[in-house]
Amino acid sequence: MLKAEARKYYRLLRKQFQKEDVNELSNQIFEQIKKFNFSDNQSFHIFLPIEKNNEINTYPIINWLFENDKSVILPLVVGDDMINCKVEKGFNTKLNSLQIPEPINYTEVDSSKIDVVFVPMFVADQYGNRVGYGGGYYDKFLARCKPETKKIGLTYFRPIDIIQDAYEGDIALDYCLTPEEIVSF
Repeated sequence: MLKAEARKYYRLLRKQFQKEDVNELSNQIFEQIKKFNFSDNQSFHIFLPIEKNNEINTYPIINWLFENDKSVILPLVVGDDMINCKVEKGFNTKLNSLQIPEPINYTEVDSSKIDVVFVPMFVADQYGNRVGYGGGYYDKFLARCKPETKKIGLTYFRPIDIIQDAYEGDIALDYCLTPEEIVSF
């Protein structure tokens, strides 16, 4: 399957979810996250959900990270790139022009300081290649992370066989979490 085909197909599937579906599936993904041993990891980069796109509700994960004394880092798009914003418990957000929630008060963090990245996506393939919105923000960001940074994709859908037009600039995931399973690449 080509990225454009996968993006169109899985976007349509996700659009059909009701709010209850999003919450239930998000909770199941959160339960998968709890199976990991993150004792050696301190800083976690995680996206905020775009509700109109039925993205995974990451707020329970964020609260859990705070409860476990972890550093929470959120993305903020600036021009054609993304910066890393460390936030404190009780942080506030605002919606940008694309209805993407963004942190208001934060401290910028270098990508090389991040231990774990929870990556948004539509779907991955059996090799850890992922299909996102197509802007390339996460590929640029992940390329700046240290090699041992854990890259964990979060999706409602099981991996497909192959993304035929994956290319060298795509950064593969280490894991993919779905409501049903943890897939290691």
